[in-house]
Amino acid sequence: MELIAPDLYRLTSGGFAAPHLVMGAVPTLVDAGAPGRGPAIERELRAGGIRIERIILTHGDPDHVGASDYLRGVTGAEVCASLAERPLIDRSGWQALPLRRRLLLRAFFRGTSSPTVDRWIDGPAMLDGIAVLPTPGHTPGHLALDWNGWLLGGDAFVSGERFRESLGIFMLDRATARRSIESLLGRAPRGASSSHGRPAEQAAERLQALVDTWR
Repeated sequence: MELIAPDLYRLTSGGFAAPHLVMGAVPTLVDAGAPGRGPAIERELRAGGIRIERIILTHGDPDHVGASDYLRGVTGAEVCASLAERPLIDRSGWQALPLRRRLLLRAFFRGTSSPTVDRWIDGPAMLDGIAVLPTPGHTPGHLALDWNGWLLGGDAFVSGERFRESLGIFMLDRATARRSIESLLGRAPRGASSSHGRPAEQAAERLQALVDTWR
């Protein structure tokens, strides 16, 4: 478990996509790792003496929700996700996806049921100090989070020394995704950490440099 800012951690046990942990008033896990990664995430949390009470899913891709049911079962945590993401999470909207995306989802979720969500969030929200921000584009109901000036970007962008867009193969609507990234600039974030990139400070400047590549 890597401390990246006060009360904010990046976990190493989630698989392809790194979950994050916000140790606020309600200990909150952001994303739940890939299918089969639940026991490893549980061990990492337990080693830190942490029992989560909430899981916020940034979106419905398998490397973000795969261990959600397991972790919900062993911790009793409330699972939250965007209402606009519901067709992707409950699989009712899979038939409308591009064929390649649909085949990838079926392959990664093979033999598993759709994740249980306890609370559907409709629009922006505040959850015990965590700002929940709709950032559609990568998926229809993608969420980013702001915790004390740090953006937890999910797959809205890829953080690191130089911020990048998510790979085109995984992007459902690039134009909308770019507008979502532009909207995050208004928060003037101090730092940012995405699911597939390294945490970085000076996030506002790095996001601006990314936006400048298409403006």
